[in-house]
Amino acid sequence: MKCFISFILLVTILLVPVKTIAQELVLYYPFEGTGDKAVDESGKGNDGSFDKGNAKRVAGKENSFGKAMEFDGKSRIAVKESNSLKIDTEISFVMWVKKANEAGGTGTLPRIISRAADAHELAMDSGHMKRGNFAIYFGGNPGWTSCMPVNLDWHHIAVTFDGSTFNVYLDGKAAFNLKAGGPRSFGGTFYVGSRHELGSNEYYEGLLDELGVYAGVLTQDEVKDIMTGGVLGQLLAVSPYNNLSATWGSIKAKH
Repeated sequence: MKCFISFILLVTILLVPVKTIAQELVLYYPFEGTGDKAVDESGKGNDGSFDKGNAKRVAGKENSFGKAMEFDGKSRIAVKESNSLKIDTEISFVMWVKKANEAGGTGTLPRIISRAADAHELAMDSGHMKRGNFAIYFGGNPGWTSCMPVNLDWHHIAVTFDGSTFNVYLDGKAAFNLKAGGPRSFGGTFYVGSRHELGSNEYYEGLLDELGVYAGVLTQDEVKDIMTGGVLGQLLAVSPYNNLSATWGSIKAKH
């Protein structure tokens, strides 16, 4: 009888609705583990290789998501072109950042994320427009745009693009939006930590964690959920699946 009750409780747990989002996760780097690869936990196989410099895993945001990746202003991660990353319409990015200095790296626009020319690029502004700001590029019109100041603390940044307008969220709050047009090419190698061109000196310097790319436009509420629970936590919405073994152990102990 006790076993039967335990079974019913477990089935009930498994049937609890899981809050998910409509947008497809196509890249997710929690930066855990070891080795010379950034393992993609989205299930799309978009693993990245440390093809330049000495990026390393360090302790992440306190009381948060474990390890983070430290970029030293000379390093980057390269992700080979894939069908899942060829997104030519709606796209969203999420990440935790903690830049090492006011400039945020080397060169005029130290890149956090970059693609081929006229694609999406996210960077820190070391003086190109307004030093200390977060900057973004989505096609040739309007070109580079300086969005909002970012200090040396940990910050959650999310950027969404619906094909005509991009929105930027800082720590879950709407911080900037602007119409964007012009040609956009979403193919080619995807870089984390540097500009796409070889020989460029525009490298990000600081910590990066919980990097996610979605094929779709996240809402502000979804951005907040990701900020507080992490990319994976948001997908599971702290569901029983996320801690099933612990839950089952608790059931057995009580029955």
